[in-house]
Amino acid sequence: MTATAQKIHPLDLLYVRSCTLAERVCDGALPFIDAVDMAYSAAEFTGLCDSWGDDAVQAVLADAFMQVPKVSA
Repeated sequence: MTATAQKIHPLDLLYVRSCTLAERVCDGALPFIDAVDMAYSAAEFTGLCDSWGDDAVQAVLADAFMQVPKVSA
């Protein structure tokens, strides 16, 4: 593992990866709910929810997906 990888905060990494998923939603390549589910599942799988708490994880995801345009029904 590189020195840079060791310094990245886990919640920052979740944010960056979630922003990538959000971009895919904006491009129409991925449904919104699937992208959010994938990001949250990754957070659960890696132990972020246990380590940092569900509220912190959800706040990171909310910030990352804030750029996704709202779709009217």
